[in-house]
Amino acid sequence: MFSRCRPGAALWVLLALAPGAAAASSRVRLVTTAAEATHAHDALISGAQESIDADYFIVGADPFTYSELALLRDASRRGVHVRLLADAYWNRVPRSVQAALVADGVEIRGFHPWRPTRPGWIARRLHDKLLVVDAQTLLAGGRNIEAPYFGRGEQVGRRDYVDCDVEIHGEAAGEARAYFDRLWTSRHVEAPHFDISARRLAKGRALLDEAALSPDARLPPRVGLGADMLEVESVRFVHDTMPSKRLHGGTNDAILAVIDGARESLVIESPYVVPSRRMRRALGDAVDRGVKVRILTNSLASTDNLWAQAGYVGHRDELVGGGIELWERRGPECLHAKAIVVDAATVVVASYNLHPRSEDLDRELALVVEDDELALRLREVMDEHLDAAWRLDASGKPEGATVRHPGVSQWKRVRLFFHRMFAWLVKRQL
Repeated sequence: MFSRCRPGAALWVLLALAPGAAAASSRVRLVTTAAEATHAHDALISGAQESIDADYFIVGADPFTYSELALLRDASRRGVHVRLLADAYWNRVPRSVQAALVADGVEIRGFHPWRPTRPGWIARRLHDKLLVVDAQTLLAGGRNIEAPYFGRGEQVGRRDYVDCDVEIHGEAAGEARAYFDRLWTSRHVEAPHFDISARRLAKGRALLDEAALSPDARLPPRVGLGADMLEVESVRFVHDTMPSKRLHGGTNDAILAVIDGARESLVIESPYVVPSRRMRRALGDAVDRGVKVRILTNSLASTDNLWAQAGYVGHRDELVGGGIELWERRGPECLHAKAIVVDAATVVVASYNLHPRSEDLDRELALVVEDDELALRLREVMDEHLDAAWRLDASGKPEGATVRHPGVSQWKRVRLFFHRMFAWLVKRQL
């Protein structure tokens, strides 16, 4: 069973401690498929009039990514102020391409580049996924800028991701822009220096030009979004602060507040579930209040992160034994959505995973929306995801299965075994 703790503070108190402000009279849309996400990026970037602020954990090096960067370049050429912020370790864009972007007016900066004088930066990464256009519209959630997040995994020889973003038109975009400005000018961010030859610069420009013209780089254009915009009264943009997430609240406290506020149902999707003691207590308290708790995460068959899986499998029996309905995605796609629906009334779409890195180390952000119709739409999507998942029984095995990890090669099971042997050494990094 879960260990006991005092009941959490009221939802409104904890949310008040988290950075961000509630916004009224906003228009909101879920973006749940690769086609919808591609179209949303196309429409927002192509329609930008004044500014584009892009803030991402991963920016790839593949045809889809180059086509996305070409859109940013073209926006800059028509006079839009374009800023691209990426985690310095996970920015995979070739320097020649970055130099070509800078030459066309795109500003680029990196979060926590390697500096021997700042060894602590190595562990603290930028995990945001945020696009803000004209300080009026934002698109945020789980998707990085890389081919597998947009249904183009074959470009890099990897499986696609099942993900979730939310598009918001309203005051929350202005708060997101203010957050981006603070981060952009902080001491945690530095501009790279490019000293490359004219030949390499021309190569970078050629890659962008080729991707912009290639019909295979992106999904078919002008694919309509799956749902109309909803008028909602309460949208909250929540983000982390630095240097201490524990001292300054932020996304973690907001997520825990949402869980503490559940009274009837709590449906969670997270690709990596390595729940901390605080999270286990919050989930256990929810069950004790009579809340029906359901979590969907990746199985060993579908996961792309063996370290996180090594931390998760030791908690499976505890979660199921504690009264949680635990499901695992079978595959072939990997679950990457980070979303919560509470009491069929509150929606959270975030970059935040249920693991120690999101709680203690990485910068994260989330959108908290109070709206029954949006909650219904997201719940329907989450229910559909169960068609490609199995539920774990009391023994920790998928219902009806005789082994814990069906459909997994012996080699992957062996790799998981060795990851579990050493996972305790890097527990905070999982």
